[in-house]
Amino acid sequence: MIVGHGIDVVEITRIQSAIESSERFLGKVFTEKEIEYCCKRKSLYHSFAARFAAKEAFLKALGLGLQDGMSFKDIEVVNNDQGKPIIKLYNKALEIFNSLKISNLSVSLSHSDTVAVASVVFERYEHINN
Repeated sequence: MIVGHGIDVVEITRIQSAIESSERFLGKVFTEKEIEYCCKRKSLYHSFAARFAAKEAFLKALGLGLQDGMSFKDIEVVNNDQGKPIIKLYNKALEIFNSLKISNLSVSLSHSDTVAVASVVFERYEHINN
């Protein structure tokens, strides 16, 4: 059963401007692993924008904003061995997520030349007795 869904669309130029105008933006929003991954990509701004959208989509699926000490860096978007994006959670984000007893978290990323989009779905598997 789907118990949460969030989607977010980000203009890539907005993320590019934030990165270029603020030395602190990357370190405030992205983990070292995310920065390392995105900086190796040919279209690095697209990669940063897609990960930013995923963090926002996660918060929308959660039904909360950044609160109670949660930060964007508590939500890390990485790729598994097959290249599929996954979300790893830390600190307050992990604590809140675990309290919801979610069985599965899915994330999907995409981008065009101008926008990045992410969708996050939370599922809870109910045990059915027959």
